[in-house]
Amino acid sequence: MSTYKITNISQLAGKRDIKYNSIINIEYVDEMVKKTITIKPNETIYLTASSLPLSVHRLRIKNLITVSEISTSELNKLLNDVKPRVIKTENSTNHDERNQQKQHTQTGKKKLNKKDDIID
Repeated sequence: MSTYKITNISQLAGKRDIKYNSIINIEYVDEMVKKTITIKPNETIYLTASSLPLSVHRLRIKNLITVSEISTSELNKLLNDVKPRVIKTENSTNHDERNQQKQHTQTGKKKLNKKDDIID
């Protein structure tokens, strides 16, 4: 089983080209089940298969995608870099609470009506 890096490069086609900025569908068979992947312009996917599907070959010949084979170590390195990092939210909630307290403690001057000020 090989891993392939497939990138949609339809955004590089001429503006008057029919396939300019088009979403591409790749069909492949996975364990006797036909599956379809959609790739948006300038998006990259990784496909693990024994050989490249025919739909990928057709798109590569039309210069709509680029295909490169990557090793498992490179794939693991990419997956480790992509993992989202957890951000502590305690500091941000404390900051929000402080702002709310400041808003509640601020008082404005009392507006007096002219009728209340004039006492005869």
